[in-house]
Amino acid sequence: MIVTHLELRNFRNYPSIDLDFDEKANIVTGKNGSGKTNIVEAIYFLSLCKSWRTNETRALIRQGSSFALIRADVREGELHRRIEIQITSQGKKISLNGKPIRRLSELSKIVNVALFSPEDVNIFKDSPSSRRNFLDISLSKQSPDYFSLIGKYNKLLQERNAAMKNINPDRTYLEVLTDQMIDVSEPIAHYRSVYLEGLNKILSKLASALYGQSRTVLLVYKPFIRSAEFKPAAKKAYERSLESDLFHKTTSVGVHREDFSLMLDGKDISLYGSQGENRLAAIALKLTPFFLIEDGGRKPITVLDDVYSELDAIHAERLTNLIKSLGQVFVTSAEVSIEGGTYIDVSQNIATRRK
Repeated sequence: MIVTHLELRNFRNYPSIDLDFDEKANIVTGKNGSGKTNIVEAIYFLSLCKSWRTNETRALIRQGSSFALIRADVREGELHRRIEIQITSQGKKISLNGKPIRRLSELSKIVNVALFSPEDVNIFKDSPSSRRNFLDISLSKQSPDYFSLIGKYNKLLQERNAAMKNINPDRTYLEVLTDQMIDVSEPIAHYRSVYLEGLNKILSKLASALYGQSRTVLLVYKPFIRSAEFKPAAKKAYERSLESDLFHKTTSVGVHREDFSLMLDGKDISLYGSQGENRLAAIALKLTPFFLIEDGGRKPITVLDDVYSELDAIHAERLTNLIKSLGQVFVTSAEVSIEGGTYIDVSQNIATRRK
């Protein structure tokens, strides 16, 4: 899939821009603080109607304006679609070819964006929530079923935590919620396990290309239930933690506490990897979903925000060679050069395609 055209109205620092894109490498270039990231943020927003930079919808609306608009033309094979997202302080309205979309899962079927942002450098050293977020977002874009499952689980989790905050919690009600959470958790854990196995088939090759030498890279899943008998084991885990959960008024076990680690040549990269090794492993991880999808028309659009930062010339060249093997890519950089790429020049709240 590719984004052929993008229009922004009152989005971030842009009063109005219209851009046509290339189906391969698009380099968004300009001085720091000029608004390069705002353009790729809008492209990412097309995928799940969320920004990776903020949860505050109002922050996306240009100062002094009452709304922001993202309008994009997206092509997948012979299919041409127009997506329009209007953002106000009250919320968001999404339309596809002029017809309203009410479920975000519908949007995720149409646009899939794989993202690397500067914050991802620390993904292996950050809290487990960063790694779960990667799994949940990646899987939600690939599978509407997973998107639905994780939504159900989070709703049940909120209800269980709320119920435990009552002065006299209803234990029968808590048991009902727990059983429902277990039912939803089993397929979530299965999806995660299979997805990580798929990533492992590709990751070492990508990482080795970036490192410049053969390296063994393995993602290790840390599920909250390791038994083949998932439901009985999960039931016991919740029973063991119940009194502690009631005391602390929160749910301490479940798929919302799961994690994974990355082993580089047999060692946990978060403990033994250098900053450079962590950076390259994070880039490889974020690029892997592109190669995991075999259908050429369904391969994700790739957004690489400030990805060249702190890379020396040799590693930058290796990354550039890898980028050339991807589909449509958006790179933000103040100075990078990619042969055959299309350049978008950004300055003073204006973005123009270089001729």
